[in-house]
Amino acid sequence: MPKCIIRLLCIICGSITMFVMPSRRRLVLSNLHYAFPNRSAPWRRKVCRENFFRLIELGLLSIAGNFLSKKRIKSDFKLSEEYKRVANQILTGGHGAIILVPHFTLMETMTLLPKIVDGVDWPEVGVIYRPFDNPSLEKFMRHTREGGGMKLISRKKGIFEAMQILKNKGIVSLLFDQNAGDSGYRMMFFNRIIASTDLPALLYQKFKVPVYFLYPMRVGFWKAKIKIKKLNFDENDPKTILFAANKHLEELLTGNENICSDWLWAHDRWKVATYGPKNLVKRRRCEWLPQSQKYLKINPEEVINFRITVRMPNWLGDIAMAVAVLRTLKNYYPDTELILICQEQFVDFLVKLKIADKVIQLPPKDLKYFLNILKIRDVYPYPDVHISLVNSLRGDIEAVLMGAPKRIGADTKNRFYRRIFINNLYENSADAEFLHQTKLWENALNEAGIECESKLSPFKLCTNMEVVSKSRYLIGMVCGSVNTPRKRWPVKFWRILIEMVCGAYEDVHINLYGTKADAMFVDEVSLFLDRENISNLAGKTTLLELASYMQRDDLVVAIDTGGMHLANMFGCPLVCIYGVTNPLVTGPIYESNKIIVMPDSCPENGGFNTEDVSIDSVFKAIQLVLMQCDGKNRGY
Repeated sequence: MPKCIIRLLCIICGSITMFVMPSRRRLVLSNLHYAFPNRSAPWRRKVCRENFFRLIELGLLSIAGNFLSKKRIKSDFKLSEEYKRVANQILTGGHGAIILVPHFTLMETMTLLPKIVDGVDWPEVGVIYRPFDNPSLEKFMRHTREGGGMKLISRKKGIFEAMQILKNKGIVSLLFDQNAGDSGYRMMFFNRIIASTDLPALLYQKFKVPVYFLYPMRVGFWKAKIKIKKLNFDENDPKTILFAANKHLEELLTGNENICSDWLWAHDRWKVATYGPKNLVKRRRCEWLPQSQKYLKINPEEVINFRITVRMPNWLGDIAMAVAVLRTLKNYYPDTELILICQEQFVDFLVKLKIADKVIQLPPKDLKYFLNILKIRDVYPYPDVHISLVNSLRGDIEAVLMGAPKRIGADTKNRFYRRIFINNLYENSADAEFLHQTKLWENALNEAGIECESKLSPFKLCTNMEVVSKSRYLIGMVCGSVNTPRKRWPVKFWRILIEMVCGAYEDVHINLYGTKADAMFVDEVSLFLDRENISNLAGKTTLLELASYMQRDDLVVAIDTGGMHLANMFGCPLVCIYGVTNPLVTGPIYESNKIIVMPDSCPENGGFNTEDVSIDSVFKAIQLVLMQCDGKNRGY
């Protein structure tokens, strides 16, 4: 078949592959984006297209290589002058060699070398390769590849064969730029962590033979010039073989667009979606990362290996619980770029917490909402993981639009549509009434391969706002709940409680907290409480100002609402009033002095009316907490 027809076939098949495998196309563009952040998007798309065409070219050569005539092989695959010189040294030296080959389009040329260089007494040559899972395909490919005179050695169980070849002064070749999975050694390639095989280092350490870097530089369809270079590395430190090989490959891909289009970006050497979280763990047995960074002169603090976008909850209480998980996530994976996407009112607050690299505001909910989500993706493209902490169809559509290959979420209600949009969905319907929301999110991440166990020490937030009071005790009260009015305690109960507290403690100041939506309810509570030591701050503070007040409070009395979780988040002692809601799922989680007050005979998972909580039981809890803390948390 004429080459022009085969070339046209590659273009057609490559285009079809790009169309029917959008995830693979996205993978190539993602790898190009992280490898060449300063190159334009059109350039990356151009390289991606050509890369897919050449991927088909590689597959066809793998099948047809053994059927090409020797004349055609010698005509289309030329030897560089450097190769002729080095090959003569290898063949006449009588000491064997290790040859490292990258995944280029025409890498199958390696199996044709005996036909290209004929009339030479070749030593035994073994090529380490990954066998196919399909027995018939494996049999065919072995026959095709070994037709050139080389011996194929399975990387799964043929290492001793490779050692025997080197012992007999032969040549062992292997593709070094594959992901080695969990057993691989961590090192750097294009400023991102990879898991690399240590086999070249082991073979060199045992046999001390020269190591060469060989690659076919494509000059046309099924045409190449074969080049080779002796690797310079520290002979006393064999692992630098891989450092030198990776560095040389990186230089080739960076310096030549033709070569860049030729490397198998779709092969995904990083395998971030599969092994990324495991590769980022700080402590790992197979560890060459510090030495690799030093060899390549990389500043570890400037390295971003993993990008995670997180769709934050819409309610303050859920955000207060979620940040415990995210703080641990960032600490456990320091090389991760963590990007939070949240409602406008939470942006400044989350920025101040410093648990993420970036905090992005969600667009307004109008007809262009999802188009604006795509604009966010354009600014922060190719996240490796998207974590959705909301349980809504809108949030799931956002997850798909962000384009991450791994989308993580948790669900306790078995919504059918979630399985469509969230491809790593953790469902926990059996224990939904007994598993805390924070633990649910942890389990979702752990099941998706991202190890995470929250540290529940309180946050400390510097807001540059002083809260001054001459009173001995500062007590905050969170009375309202805009999202679930059934959680509220009756107005008259709050009034009686405040009178009891002011009567029992002369030197006390009470702040009434709430949002603007809660202001009407809180105004009703404070209507007949005309005292100087009572301040109604509902709707009059920003979130940061509210955090400043709560950090100085000796005690906060609250129903199950966002203000309660905020106070708990900063370690403030708490008296929590629960009834209709479940404290096992939405209770305060941070390490602080806290008492949960529920109606008499109420089960531990709630379900009774909140108004059944007696005033006396809340007042006794206040007395107990104040006696224990005695103003120690005020910090002034």
